[in-house]
Amino acid sequence: MARRKAAARRRSSPRGIKLLNVAEGFVQANIVTQTLMDVDPIRFLVGDAGPTLMVGGGGISLLEIAKRPELLTAIGARAMNPENIINIAVKSAVANVSFRLAKRALRRPVNLLNRQIFKPLALGVRL
Repeated sequence: MARRKAAARRRSSPRGIKLLNVAEGFVQANIVTQTLMDVDPIRFLVGDAGPTLMVGGGGISLLEIAKRPELLTAIGARAMNPENIINIAVKSAVANVSFRLAKRALRRPVNLLNRQIFKPLALGVRL
């Protein structure tokens, strides 16, 4: 007699936030906002009200775009420039490969930190 198939195991999705993935997303966002709007992602979202590492303006924030929609044409012109597109693509690919290699190289220390520090604290955050 043929064996019956066992019920498929249900896998739960991870419920925590991975800090390395957040950092990679920030780096990718920084590449795009720096190239197209001359500003970092935090300053793009909050404008001049947020914490700044640079002194002075010159960048385009989301609030400025809402006030002056004609800035979208300037951003569009920068986005259509082939040099900027290639620049974004190359930087993005390098950042992606770098994060993959770093995650692979630091797998054991990261697992150790997650197991001994983050899991007992039950913050819902992992490295």
